[in-house]
Amino acid sequence: MNTPFVEGWNIVQILGEGTFGEVKLLVNQNTQGSVAMKTIDLQNYSDALDMVKKEAAIHCRLNHPSIIKYYGQRHCKDNYYIFLEYASGGELFDRIEPDIGMPLSDARKFFKELIAGVEYLHSKGIAHRDLKPENLLLDEYGNLKISDFGLATLFLCGEKRRKLDKNCGTRPYLAPEVLSLLPYQAEPSDIWSCGIILVSMLAGELPWDMPSDNDEDYKLWKTTDYSNHSPWCKLDTLALSLVRKILTPTPSKRYDISQIQSHLWFKKSETFDNKKVGISVRSDRDVDDDRHCYSQPAPAAISFTTSMLSSESEIHSFSQPTQVDDLLLSSQLLTSQSISTPNNSLQKLVKRMTRFLVCLSPEEALTNLSLFLDDLGYTWKINSPSLVTITTTDQRLVFKSNVIPMNHQTLIDFRLSRGCGLEFKRHFVSIKNAMSKLISKVPFVWPNATKPEIVP
Repeated sequence: MNTPFVEGWNIVQILGEGTFGEVKLLVNQNTQGSVAMKTIDLQNYSDALDMVKKEAAIHCRLNHPSIIKYYGQRHCKDNYYIFLEYASGGELFDRIEPDIGMPLSDARKFFKELIAGVEYLHSKGIAHRDLKPENLLLDEYGNLKISDFGLATLFLCGEKRRKLDKNCGTRPYLAPEVLSLLPYQAEPSDIWSCGIILVSMLAGELPWDMPSDNDEDYKLWKTTDYSNHSPWCKLDTLALSLVRKILTPTPSKRYDISQIQSHLWFKKSETFDNKKVGISVRSDRDVDDDRHCYSQPAPAAISFTTSMLSSESEIHSFSQPTQVDDLLLSSQLLTSQSISTPNNSLQKLVKRMTRFLVCLSPEEALTNLSLFLDDLGYTWKINSPSLVTITTTDQRLVFKSNVIPMNHQTLIDFRLSRGCGLEFKRHFVSIKNAMSKLISKVPFVWPNATKPEIVP
């Protein structure tokens, strides 16, 4: 996909989607500067207007290294646009291997950055209310950034504090008090979600479906017999002691951020972790591409200089888009312009683990994918000649597959649409294993970015 948005900016790729719209990658035709655009469909979801205005009002107040940058918003008749920092590093969940997790040093680094971002939010009187790996993005250097403030709210204004009473968020990450009918304090509920994220990073699985006495896994957690069961048996003693303090059902007894930061597990260095497992310390830039998992945008931690922007032979994630004011134009310009461009969508293709190459034509790839989806029991439908929407039998997970021609091969790319990121990766692995005989053994080489040619 390479279609005009406003003059000078092309929509290159859909990065993700939510309940009310999509996140798209915009690329400047002249400079190759990039920005992520969140589009809210007001034509079909007119009741979302107040919510997205609140999201923009909260996000525009934030400025922290562990929070994705907000650039501006634009409102026209049928759509509301929020312009955000683009990030090539993907979602945190794409770094988590199902049932395995990730290296201890990575988990500690990401958790420290998460806590730093949450501490900043709370200092501003803001509760996120939907912290989960899918809403935590990574920049090209592997720095974690909190994103998606659609459910965020103010709980502190000046000296006036209020309790929250809305039951919102994602079930496995909710604190138990959020499920109650009583008002609850904001900070402990976000901290609980951070604890669940830490478990997912260390163990590669979620501890329960929801923190309710109707959930057997959660009931087990509240007994003395939990430690021999998964995921708790995958955690070392020090990590488990911290998790116990965070996932304390009573909010008043739960660790606050300062207590988390004082815990020995939190204070240990990444160098110590790497020496412990006998590996050398390397920067993210030294790690091979296949160690990086990319699916959604995430912000970079530095601003790029003009000289960096002029280098068009490399793929960059731009922390500061060039000529961003061009995007904040009057609403009548937020329509397709009389500019057409060749299909150079691969120049900014976001990297992620959930894709593979097959030695087939796009038509053959789509036919074979459909057959395997039938064999594996999925419900699916073809939305366009290259896009398939896939739903699990319990309808709790929806993901999409895009079939992209790549010279003499075809790239089959999967992205999460609705549901749990870890479950999505499990299903992707199942599909990949089923299609293993068709998968190319030649490693995928990322194309260099080139300036799109404008065709009159």
